[in-house]
Amino acid sequence: MKSKIILCLALVLSGNCHAAIVFPVAPEEGRQIAYEGVASFLQMTPTVLGGARIEELTIADPHQSYNANQQDVISSNLLSGAKLAAARWRYFVMRGTNVVGVVELKADEKGGKTLKFVALYQGLATAMRTALRKAEQLPQVKKQDYEFRYLNLAPLSFFAVWLHGKSDDIIIPLPRTYERYNAYQPYSESEIIKILKPEAEKKIKEPAGMVD
Repeated sequence: MKSKIILCLALVLSGNCHAAIVFPVAPEEGRQIAYEGVASFLQMTPTVLGGARIEELTIADPHQSYNANQQDVISSNLLSGAKLAAARWRYFVMRGTNVVGVVELKADEKGGKTLKFVALYQGLATAMRTALRKAEQLPQVKKQDYEFRYLNLAPLSFFAVWLHGKSDDIIIPLPRTYERYNAYQPYSESEIIKILKPEAEKKIKEPAGMVD
């Protein structure tokens, strides 16, 4: 079962409670481990997250990251070909109603049940928060639930919020765009493939290890 989160309650500031975003259910201890990881990080680097104290922060609902590659774009199977990042969970770090960070946890390689703190991202959180604000205004998300996902197409330097619905998918690119598409604008899968396919075909033909 997936938990429905009304964006305005935790992730946006608009005050309108129309869009239902669905988040997957993570291991029960995930939030506590994320909180403890942030607390330890702040002890070592107290200036991050705007100088926030751990008492001011809360851990919001989790999401997962999906990885894709050039061949997924070339074969026009970008989303169906995207693979769930192995045993990793990401949590938004909230300061009041603002998203100030993203915590990444990783399950152990043995049993896959024990989570451990991996990283704390700050710049990414700002971009994802903006994407969520844009998503709330879309007419599609007022008609059906969408699961919130993070799409990582690193070989093409493409990163996006992926809203996965039963009838369709919405891709919201995050910066930097390198003037290929518009950040925070909603695209369909076919639109993104059309934009990225020429670059993917060029990249896949390059000799291994070649750097532009």
